[in-house]
Amino acid sequence: MDIVNHPTNSIAAPLKVCHFITYYLPVTQNWIYNQLIYNKECTSTVLCQRMISPEKFPFSEVYPICTSTGLRSVPARFFHKLFEQYPAKPHSTVIEQVKPNILHGHFLLESWRNYHLIKRSKIPLVTTCYGQDVTSLLRKPFWASRSRKVFDIGAAFIVEGEHMGRCLEERGCSREKINVIKLGIDISKIGINPPKPENSPVKILFTGLGREKKGAVYAVKAFIKAVNDCSVDLELHLLGDGIYRKSMENILRQAGVMEKAVFHGMKPVSQYLDLLKTIDIVLAPSIHAKDGDTEGGAPVVVIEALCAGIPVVGTLHCDIPNIVSHEHSGLLCAEKDVDALAKNLCTLAQNPTMRKEMGMHGAEYARREHDIEKQVKKITGVYKSR
Repeated sequence: MDIVNHPTNSIAAPLKVCHFITYYLPVTQNWIYNQLIYNKECTSTVLCQRMISPEKFPFSEVYPICTSTGLRSVPARFFHKLFEQYPAKPHSTVIEQVKPNILHGHFLLESWRNYHLIKRSKIPLVTTCYGQDVTSLLRKPFWASRSRKVFDIGAAFIVEGEHMGRCLEERGCSREKINVIKLGIDISKIGINPPKPENSPVKILFTGLGREKKGAVYAVKAFIKAVNDCSVDLELHLLGDGIYRKSMENILRQAGVMEKAVFHGMKPVSQYLDLLKTIDIVLAPSIHAKDGDTEGGAPVVVIEALCAGIPVVGTLHCDIPNIVSHEHSGLLCAEKDVDALAKNLCTLAQNPTMRKEMGMHGAEYARREHDIEKQVKKITGVYKSR
């Protein structure tokens, strides 16, 4: 008897997974890094278009198409943008060497860019959809047509919530292929915030100055109204950067409350987590953008806030209500309702006991349902079922 092949004595080899990612790796996509480093049942290789700040996310097995930088990279990047497809090499060479069991596209767009390679390889494709790739992108007829080809060739699709799952099904994906797996975070790096001194300002965090869907204008206007209506001192901390920064500064300045706002700009993950330790309320007024862009699921900052024991003031947008339990771990209202957002900010700001109770409820939920180590096991389960 060949003992190696005996089912009771053999040790299953780790699954080999090749991940398709556009850039390795924007800070705003740090959850992808967690999926790579916390999955101990799989060996991962990353195939990307080009590198962005790889020193922030150390990982040895990353293979970019564009190895040149600056002006030398422009022709290749233009080609990729124009045709929304990658050449077979060098991705095909890496796949031939690695011999993966699974190909995993992060974002529907990236699975399409590798469509012909995937089709030729006949290796099962798993695609994770994160938001824009399901909403605004698929409103364009030619992308709707492309997505149907990915739906046909794909073995499985992962979404972070039921709302996004319904969107994917409405766009033509078979329900049987859709798997809901909540976004995982590294809960070991996020402690539960201690109580703040009674007379200290109530600090509110907003992230998202680069995308309309984040609702920056509603965050700032709600904060201004709350400053005027609340009996406690408030501070607004704005993290990130983008096209909405200058206009938000102008709105705050014209309202005479600029001194109560702190613009932090872009920060590495470690500094963001340090800032999170000082925050009392996270504000997430997400909206449907004019071009159809949405969160798809829920902002990662919402999950991380709950994990830290911070209540959330947010909107009834996409899967936010499936993450934030209204009146239990936060307060929710309709999109673009400045008055309701301001009222909810005041309610929490003026009630430290309520903040503490909601924070404990949110932390219990997030640490149970969004632990990255649990979530990667579920993702591996999807791999193994193909």
